[in-house]
Amino acid sequence: MSTPNPEARPLHLADTPGYPLARTVELPDTVGHPTGSLSIRFGALQVSAEGRPEAVAGQEHTYRLPALVLTGRYALDTRPDEIRDLDTAGDLRPLSEEARRPTLPAASRAAAVTPDPPDEETLRKWRDRADTHRDKLMRTEKGQQLLITYGQNNETFYGIFDSSSTLRKNWRRNGVTRRMSEHTYTNTDLGATGDGANAVNDWTDPDQGTTYNSHAFIQYVNVTSALSFEMGFATAPEDQSTYGDALDAAQKFATAVNDTGNSGEQTTPLTHEQIYTSIEQHPGEVRATTPGELDRYVGLVHGTYSAAPEDEPDEWFPLSEEHRERYRRFGKEAYEARAQEQPAATHTLHRGDCHARLDGVLITVDPAQAAATVTLPPLALHIDDADWRGPVGELARERLRTMRFVQELLRDAVAETLRHAALTGIAGFGPPGDGRS
Repeated sequence: MSTPNPEARPLHLADTPGYPLARTVELPDTVGHPTGSLSIRFGALQVSAEGRPEAVAGQEHTYRLPALVLTGRYALDTRPDEIRDLDTAGDLRPLSEEARRPTLPAASRAAAVTPDPPDEETLRKWRDRADTHRDKLMRTEKGQQLLITYGQNNETFYGIFDSSSTLRKNWRRNGVTRRMSEHTYTNTDLGATGDGANAVNDWTDPDQGTTYNSHAFIQYVNVTSALSFEMGFATAPEDQSTYGDALDAAQKFATAVNDTGNSGEQTTPLTHEQIYTSIEQHPGEVRATTPGELDRYVGLVHGTYSAAPEDEPDEWFPLSEEHRERYRRFGKEAYEARAQEQPAATHTLHRGDCHARLDGVLITVDPAQAAATVTLPPLALHIDDADWRGPVGELARERLRTMRFVQELLRDAVAETLRHAALTGIAGFGPPGDGRS
């Protein structure tokens, strides 16, 4: 059994924001509002070392911390969250009785992004080019069908970009979309025909090395991640249907693109003329997204889906392992952003202690001590919830048990704190033999 290292003072972690757990939960009479949203926040967090750092045989520059103990305090908070009577995301019709029931139990900070939008003249020329192609598509039967079909969910797509700061951040990442848009504009001039027309999708970003198709499918993942994240948190069936319909439309469009021999990993060069030909030759029907596929997207983003690709039906839309990892990462970023952006709680239901033990932590520091990699076991946080009663307590336990985000964000905070301690050589946490461990 490890013993405390007297030379290692505890490392302190920053307090967390209130991590959201559930909405429209029926609350005790003592709170003052009948339904509210639940969140949990942590403070007084610190990591203590049990045992001294030990070198790992055969792994140069890697050492082991025998055991760490994370301790802290929690607060289970609530704020008013009324059940809506009207479908404010749709046509303002009265919501069903089921949608107006309270939610019942079933049995580190996002980086700020400073947008750098194109100038007005550039935006105008891009819009004009898009309008020109839209007008041409509307003059053909298949083109008109395409625009009508994929325009049915425009309001949802607009809303998800407006509400999801995580989607906007990922959409703008590294400026690839802006460079891709300029390339698309340059190669979609209707005046360029025959040998004078260049392939639209035969392009590699000079700054990032991303191909046109790879980036397009990454953005598909970003948009469907945002829809899946909101769908997983939606409590009203009408809201779930709204996000599900948009998710279905996005997958249908991606499937139609796949039918042309283009995917995130494969490129079949097409000029704008050939794209029009592909549209006219398309049968006009695309397989609908199954409920199981919708559950896959939601599960990937919310960390509840673990089926391997080979165990999925052959007809499902294929997702690469890179894309699956992007869904998981998007979910964690979106959850942390939501915690930062939500209004402050107005009432604390419970306070108490929390703790976790992490055995066998590995830290690898490069020879120049300019970078460090921390490998942690899964974090199992134990919360003193003995006083949690009724539907609120049951629901809070359920969400903490099934949602990966709270545990993973705390684990990330521990890893970053240990990384800093290793690079600065804090006693008891730095490499063994550096004079301070």
